[in-house]
Amino acid sequence: MDIIIVILIFQGLLGGYDVFWNHEWKERLPSQKTAATEQKIHGVRELFYAIVFIGLAWLSWHGIWAWIMAGIILLEVLLTAWDFVVEDQTRTLSPNERITHLILSMAGGAYVALLIPVLYAWSQLPSQLVTVDYGYRSWILSFFGVGVFLWGIRDLLSGFALSTKASYDNY
Repeated sequence: MDIIIVILIFQGLLGGYDVFWNHEWKERLPSQKTAATEQKIHGVRELFYAIVFIGLAWLSWHGIWAWIMAGIILLEVLLTAWDFVVEDQTRTLSPNERITHLILSMAGGAYVALLIPVLYAWSQLPSQLVTVDYGYRSWILSFFGVGVFLWGIRDLLSGFALSTKASYDNY
């Protein structure tokens, strides 16, 4: 699990950069009417990442819980694919953002590939959530988890507000 935790910390750092630099500063997505769907997707993905960050920072997911975590990760991957399509349909991404998304996808693929055998092993155990502690790394992931949870709520609210504004503009 150590390398998975390190990759997730990298994912959190690079994801934070992507949000603040690309989405907020350069593109100003929360104020772009065409970004309503993208903002909603980001919001839900961030809520899933909150579960992944905090959930893996402090817990081993045994039995049925391993399948629940696998389902959360699968939904996040599907949302990422949808996000790529929506971005390509609504805006032109800068080279910086494309490269950042590529690296995020590669890191995401690495942690998922490494986590699959762990989740499978956990799924063979009696169903329970078992506490773990990775020291300061658990705290870093928890910090990221709280951050992406709050940002996820913000992005969802932004997406719904943009949808409402777009529907009023159509009258």
